[in-house]
Amino acid sequence: MVAAAAAGLAVGDGGGLTTGPSGDAGPFLGALLAALAGTGFGYTAARETRDALRTDGFRVTRTDLGNAAAVAAGAPVTYALSVGAGVGPVVASALVGLCAYLISATYGAPAYCGSFVGMATPAAGADLGSVAAAGAAAAVAFVAAKRAFNGFGGKLGTAAFVGCLSVAALGGLAPGTGTVPEPTAAAGLVAAAAVAALVTFAVSVRLGHGPVVGSAVVGLVAGTVCPPLFAGGDAVATVAFCASFVGMATEERISTPGATLLAGGTAGVGFVGAAPYFVGFGGKLGTIAFAACLVTAGLRSLGRLLAPTGSGAVTG
Repeated sequence: MVAAAAAGLAVGDGGGLTTGPSGDAGPFLGALLAALAGTGFGYTAARETRDALRTDGFRVTRTDLGNAAAVAAGAPVTYALSVGAGVGPVVASALVGLCAYLISATYGAPAYCGSFVGMATPAAGADLGSVAAAGAAAAVAFVAAKRAFNGFGGKLGTAAFVGCLSVAALGGLAPGTGTVPEPTAAAGLVAAAAVAALVTFAVSVRLGHGPVVGSAVVGLVAGTVCPPLFAGGDAVATVAFCASFVGMATEERISTPGATLLAGGTAGVGFVGAAPYFVGFGGKLGTIAFAACLVTAGLRSLGRLLAPTGSGAVTG
């Protein structure tokens, strides 16, 4: 998704982003960005899949059942807050995640995963029944992926997106339509994403409050402050929430503020480029963040392989 978004942004379509006076460099830049993103994504995905397959046999535990129940419960509660109470998907999801974590740190993360399902909107034909069904499907995905891609930001949202896709495959959801923002607005959204990722990382890692609290706090602040403060404030709040999932990554995955900025900016590019697609689907934002984290981690790992440092480095 991020690779396609990078290509789409660079190529543009009428009002899109191009480079050079005539825009002739746009297709080349798009292909280059897509190749880099695809390489980083593919490298990390292959490595993580290999490691997951090497683990011992899979079995469902009592903890897994509790996690699944938390995911399933988080979805309809969030939808009720978002649509029924009218607080909107960003604030509703952040509230559910934060409250769930404060009530039970053990089940805070799975409940937060379920809240991303509950961000589905009527634009995708969502109602309480379809959201509850998607929450149940996401609960299965959450448990099935318990040994894979741990520590990457956006993993919870990706499980939520799988749940929504599962219901969509049965006709319960259908994506709405959207448009790519114009270049100036797109640049602002990318910058906001980079900052939001870094702030989340600081709250989660540097201040020690953990990823759920870090992301939820950024979501609550962005969701309440940005809409009345900025033109297009809803989009700013949404992209900030998207990038907050990047900031949920552990130090083992995205280890430095610079890498977090890069991953956040990449998520911003993905957010802008993916604007026309899967509108109204829960978990879309997390999937963008997850892809951005895989791209960033993959490129950094490949960079270390190609340009080693320390005693093994070649000097002259």
